[in-house]
Amino acid sequence: MIALLASAGAASGDVSLRVRESSWSLGKTPPQSESIVETAVRNAMRRVETHTGKSGAIQVDRIDRDTSFYFRPGDSLYLPLALAQVRATNRKGTRAFADAQANGTAPRDTLAPVRMIDLGRSRTILGTVCKGQVLELVFSYRDSTGTELTGVLSDTVWLAPASSAPGDLKRFERDFARATASDSFLSAANAVQLAQARGQGLVSVLQRALRALPGYPLESTFVNLLHGLPRGLNLGDGVERRADGSVVIQRTVREALSLSDAPVAPDRFEVPKGAKPVATKRP
Repeated sequence: MIALLASAGAASGDVSLRVRESSWSLGKTPPQSESIVETAVRNAMRRVETHTGKSGAIQVDRIDRDTSFYFRPGDSLYLPLALAQVRATNRKGTRAFADAQANGTAPRDTLAPVRMIDLGRSRTILGTVCKGQVLELVFSYRDSTGTELTGVLSDTVWLAPASSAPGDLKRFERDFARATASDSFLSAANAVQLAQARGQGLVSVLQRALRALPGYPLESTFVNLLHGLPRGLNLGDGVERRADGSVVIQRTVREALSLSDAPVAPDRFEVPKGAKPVATKRP
């Protein structure tokens, strides 16, 4: 583990980012949700606090301790998760992907490559000049009647450069991916293998392409579009039909609210004093 961390390198500066994430999904009840997410990074430590409505949850990632911790504000219990378990799972998945490709049992990769479009313009977000990029993934889908439809996952992102304060968030994500072996897991499979893996799906293919881009996505707008639905089909209120005939079935907007490079207190990355680990069943 010491060698692993030495090769990964740690994020070098303190940074805190607060964002609003708003999502809308067709068929969900309620279809609209909103969360405030605060992320703080200091060296090999990260704290992510998420508030959805009146509830909240905190995740503390400690690469230096090879462990993540989960707890709720004001709670007296916390859940520890050893990163060694995550590494083992990801490495097992990587081997399974490679073995399937080697023995010819891997599904044929029928997904088109993720298309990357440079918007050719920048935006200044919270004092940081960000470059605009669009990532698109086209896929086919059969509905319950057997009709083949075409879908498009599209993510418009505004990337903060590595030299900016959000660059430390990107560096921590890179270090955490190496510490958990998730970088090799995401790169091992063809796109169809990755999409079919348990707990993954098509969005993970888009996320893999995003991870490969330089810079940190300070803001983004993700949409899931579906082509081929009958125009007269009643999909309920709030559905957006575009001029090309596509229907938006999911949208997530990530908006940056505040950004700081001020020092973060070390105790922010500790579990609450007096808290006890959640009891787990012994095998």
